[in-house]
Amino acid sequence: MTAPRRESPPPAELTARPQAISARLLSRSLSGYLCGTHSGLLARRRGDRLGPEEIARAHAQLAPHAGSESLSLGPGPWRPVPAARRLAAALRDELGAPAIVDLVIYGSQARGGVTGYSDVDAILVIDDEAARRPEALRELRPRVLRAQRHVLEYQPMQHHGFELATPSLLQVAGGALALPAEALAETATLFGHRLPAATTPATAAEARRRWQDFAAHLLALRRWPRHPWSLHGAVSMFALAPALFAQAVGERVPKWRSFEIGRRRFAGAWSPYETLREVRERWPAGRPGGLTPMLRAGANPWPAVDAWRRLPLGTPEPARALLTPRTLSDLHALVALMQAEVERS
Repeated sequence: MTAPRRESPPPAELTARPQAISARLLSRSLSGYLCGTHSGLLARRRGDRLGPEEIARAHAQLAPHAGSESLSLGPGPWRPVPAARRLAAALRDELGAPAIVDLVIYGSQARGGVTGYSDVDAILVIDDEAARRPEALRELRPRVLRAQRHVLEYQPMQHHGFELATPSLLQVAGGALALPAEALAETATLFGHRLPAATTPATAAEARRRWQDFAAHLLALRRWPRHPWSLHGAVSMFALAPALFAQAVGERVPKWRSFEIGRRRFAGAWSPYETLREVRERWPAGRPGGLTPMLRAGANPWPAVDAWRRLPLGTPEPARALLTPRTLSDLHALVALMQAEVERS
């Protein structure tokens, strides 16, 4: 979320005819509208602000085709860790609507390796008919916003809403969700459904280009943010780097396996990632003071997060002691080594 800024011209996808809108733009617009993350002053770019009428029209024009690799999402029901059981119950209450197919949980929540640092990675699947009807989207929005509030009360460091899909969009999941198949290798569903999906692996050139853009972003970080919300985001970005590196050099593995690859390839320079692992394992659980009342003050909880992240809060322990300038310098050196290996591959 960013401060209000001058509008840029609409992307070409919005000035073209509705059927030209990409699956990714459609999925992201569904997420932005239903979850409230890209509405009003929180809009990051004009392309994320398709309204319900535009979304419905674009989904009706969606060309039926599928990716080349089949997936089965949610082979079993989500079994939350004890700390997340209240969240799971609240999500069942809010998302138990006929237009909602299921909520697909992936990442650490699906695997069970959860710490106070872990966020909630999930794909909300609504039925195709609801996505084609603006009035159905408007009716769903309050439910999804309440579900988002429960997620944020559980994990205030959450940086994103649910990904959004329909059964049709799941058939082009790679493009619609911008998630590799490896990220969805371990999933569970809130209501226990098994959902078919399909994705197409990124080409070698696409994987390298994605890595180059990501590495440039990491190398541009000059100091650790002080606010816990921003710091959590910075650590999360570095934690994702080994997975994107592995994909760029042709090793298709889930994020947690990518750390094994990085440790093996860069044994002499891997120590800052051990520091990040300690930060994630020791990240303080619980709700920061003052945020919960702010979350409950309005229908959309994300403006409260946007306001809270601007408060002059300090870096939490033990991150303050572990995330030193030297740690950042060592991480930059390791990213540069990864960069050099990608260029040689």
